[in-house]
Amino acid sequence: MNPVDLELVKLKRKWQQVVKSNPEKPMLIALGEKHETDLFDGFIKSRLSEDYDGEDIFLVHYQEFNGMNSFGQALWEEWKEYYEMLEKSEEDIPHWELNFTDHQFKTDAYKAFFPLLDLKKNFSNIKNSQIFLYIAPVIISDITELSIWIKEWCSLSENSGVQDIKIVWAEHHTYKTLPENSSAHSFRVEVDIHQLMQNTAAHTNRKKNSADTDFQQQILIASNHLSKGRFREAEFALNKAVKLAGEQKNKQGEISAYFMLTQAYIANKKKEKTEDTFRKILEEVEPDSPLEIQMYMNYGSYCLGNSKKAKAEKAFEKAAEVALKIGEYAMAIECYRIIGTLNDSLLSKDKMIEYFEKCIEIARSMEPSSRASSSLKFVASMLLIKYEGDTEKKTALDHEMKNYFGEGWIVNVEKPKYD
Repeated sequence: MNPVDLELVKLKRKWQQVVKSNPEKPMLIALGEKHETDLFDGFIKSRLSEDYDGEDIFLVHYQEFNGMNSFGQALWEEWKEYYEMLEKSEEDIPHWELNFTDHQFKTDAYKAFFPLLDLKKNFSNIKNSQIFLYIAPVIISDITELSIWIKEWCSLSENSGVQDIKIVWAEHHTYKTLPENSSAHSFRVEVDIHQLMQNTAAHTNRKKNSADTDFQQQILIASNHLSKGRFREAEFALNKAVKLAGEQKNKQGEISAYFMLTQAYIANKKKEKTEDTFRKILEEVEPDSPLEIQMYMNYGSYCLGNSKKAKAEKAFEKAAEVALKIGEYAMAIECYRIIGTLNDSLLSKDKMIEYFEKCIEIARSMEPSSRASSSLKFVASMLLIKYEGDTEKKTALDHEMKNYFGEGWIVNVEKPKYD
């Protein structure tokens, strides 16, 4: 059994326990980090495979939520379309239709709930099965309306006295989409991603004993140690990874391992070793490459964290120089933005404007999509403030940005520190 399958088995046990312990709850919510909710999503979808031998029924839907008076209808229409195909191929299938009610509802959740109720009544072989309606809309037009729709669905379920038709939802445990719902039971999906990656590497290594796999395994082992604060063990694994990468002439892998070493040294407050390792990285990284840009930016960030502003500026300046040379304009803008922001003071205001204006100039050579994904709007919004009474510059800048982004391009930024 591979490591991912093992996690799915653990999740299956967790799911069975949650379902068994919460028969009265019409809604179950899986909470976790993104990789954990992704795994839960995979677990739910695995219930649809031909290998699934359980009695419960899982309905999985990713349709857009376009409003609380149309979502239920959309679900019903999809079920009905599939059911009509069955009617043509199977004999003696009970007719299935949506029975409208005179009762006035806030939403059309009843169009999704009552048909499932009828389905259980019509088929004796699923009488003892549970039906789980898993919804994960790719687009939500209105979160408030979705919440109202779900709450009404839960209310219908509770009022019916039926405990084996449930709605299922998954979301981040901290940044939640839906407000609290007393009808729902939330449970935490927990996966140690570092341990999973380490197990995966070990599993792969058993199948393919190669130097490349050994390198990957050391990286994953180091990552696991770092996440648990075991810096000495992480250093040992990373030094081994550096050696393996060198033997393979894998320069990019070697640089990556060196960079992870800097993180271990930083966490363990080994400043001299951190500086030495960064120096080695910048000496050995491939010149004029995106990786060189990233390493100079990483070093600049490290310097900032240690109150070495002058060194940081030099690092970001070098990163911008390389970025411009190889056409990585968005990265150049980001470097100049950082340098400009570092000079956000009354005494160095002119330097800030100089670097922000460099960003504006670079943007003129960029493709629209790259320009839109850069920090140009932030830079230009700051410049509007810094230009103060210079109406001519402000008007010209506003006109240029409107040509790029249209009306309403200005973003909220902090006011100058010296105001």
